[in-house]
Amino acid sequence: MFRILIVDDERSVVDAIAQTTPWSELDIEEVFCAYSAKEALNIVGQQFIDIVLTDIRMPGMDGIELIETIRTYSNRIQFILLTGHAEFEYAQQALRLRAADYLLKPVRDEWLANAVRKLTSSMRKEWNEITSQRTTVQYLQKHLPTLRSDLLRNMLEGSQTAAELNEKCALLELPYGEGDVVYPAVIRLERRTPGRGNRSLLEYSVMNIAEEVLGAMYHIWSCKDIHNYLVLILKPKESVPDGRQEESVSRLLSQLQHLVLHYLKENLSVVYGKCVTFPFDLMTVYESAVQTLRRRIGDDAGLLLTAGQSETASVLSAASVLQAPPSISHLFAAGYWEEAKAKLQSVFTELEATTRDSPIHADYLSEIYHTVLSACFHYAHTNGQTVAQALNCEGDPRFYHSPELMQSVSLLKEWAFEVCRRLSLSNQVEIQDVRKTLIEQIQEYIHLNLSEDVSLQTLATYVDMHPVYLSKVYKLETGEGLKDYLSRVRMERAVHLLLNTDLKVYEITNEVGYLNTAYFIKVFKKAFGVTPQEYRDQNSDNGGVGHARNSIEYRPAAWGRQADSRGE
Repeated sequence: MFRILIVDDERSVVDAIAQTTPWSELDIEEVFCAYSAKEALNIVGQQFIDIVLTDIRMPGMDGIELIETIRTYSNRIQFILLTGHAEFEYAQQALRLRAADYLLKPVRDEWLANAVRKLTSSMRKEWNEITSQRTTVQYLQKHLPTLRSDLLRNMLEGSQTAAELNEKCALLELPYGEGDVVYPAVIRLERRTPGRGNRSLLEYSVMNIAEEVLGAMYHIWSCKDIHNYLVLILKPKESVPDGRQEESVSRLLSQLQHLVLHYLKENLSVVYGKCVTFPFDLMTVYESAVQTLRRRIGDDAGLLLTAGQSETASVLSAASVLQAPPSISHLFAAGYWEEAKAKLQSVFTELEATTRDSPIHADYLSEIYHTVLSACFHYAHTNGQTVAQALNCEGDPRFYHSPELMQSVSLLKEWAFEVCRRLSLSNQVEIQDVRKTLIEQIQEYIHLNLSEDVSLQTLATYVDMHPVYLSKVYKLETGEGLKDYLSRVRMERAVHLLLNTDLKVYEITNEVGYLNTAYFIKVFKKAFGVTPQEYRDQNSDNGGVGHARNSIEYRPAAWGRQADSRGE
């Protein structure tokens, strides 16, 4: 579905096209209106637009200048021009600017529909080609190094399942599969002297040397991890006895260190290990290598070590899941409650498996408790609340200050999931309250300013919201489109003025926000089946206002019915 922007300095032309064209049948999802080139540029600058339908002759900036300016925003926006017979030379100039079509004023409905349908069909075909398998393969080939690096980093952070990994390795032409024996190596570039060049270039040079040294005997898969270390996953190209294979890895990594020091004048510290069942124990070996760098090398430079085995690998596995990105704090801050619960479930699954073999030290439960509690404090404070307010426990502070939670896996698990439930509920209530206030502001503004400009852009500016967000939220909360609501209010106001005042039809036109009386009559007749004057005459003859209300065939939905049904 596409988005169209209608631009004309004649408001009645814009409104008529916007409100009477069957856009959904033409593959148009959203319609924006602008009554000047300046307003059009403001809309294009704020959000993406697919098609601009614009008049050529407008005061200030004309349609030609508008096209030229919009081209600086995007080359994908398509244009349809509205022009009078005397402006044909303008149309020729517009076509030279690659406008898709032009229509002569006054525009007939079928001409406009055909032009838009033809254009959306062409654009959809183009996007289908862009998203085709052939194009995807071309993209993959072009970006293979980056995509491979991202996949490895995600795997080291624990955000890839084995099934996903197998599929992606095949897609990215990586010769790694379940059960392979690989050798992860973690490389730390030591602190460099300030002013000695770009670090990215240095890393690139190191990887080039690694390819030369290791590439003959090993497949190399590399990335830069969260610690800013270079990580290599080495898979032997040929099978050799285990002892000789590990000797080969050690010898070649030592050669890499020597060449980098000799030619790049930089020290590398390297820790490597053996992963016997890729990918299942890769994270354990990788984390062990990182720990070895910290615990065995520290600030020293130019060392080569084998990764040591962690004495508490089973417990650290749960801890690593907890601390791996995205963190609990980030998930809470983003409102990803289901993802947060899934992460916590993974942590407690690991802990519960560990308790079957041996008891868990309270320190590890304390780490989980304080990590979740810290995420609660961060979430609450970024929302301008106390943690007690966010957790809805102002009368029960022991809910989040309870030493007993750090003594039991089952109690801690129950508490952590209850925290997710309470924060999620608090978030939903906040969203509903904000949206209810927003709807009330919009409806009040419309009623007070019905005879003025109450376009979507004006309303969005009034509440300081993005127009697309405002339109979608209004529909979501009330079950009625904002434009439908505006049209309904105008018709209801028109009916009231027809039956309760002596205002002329052209005066009522202005009162309900239409600039063109003929267009108002057209819209009114479409809603009620008769013209405004005929409606007034019929209902005056049939007994006044009360009877007239019962005879209205235009059936508006109750304001805010969806919100009301929620008990808001």
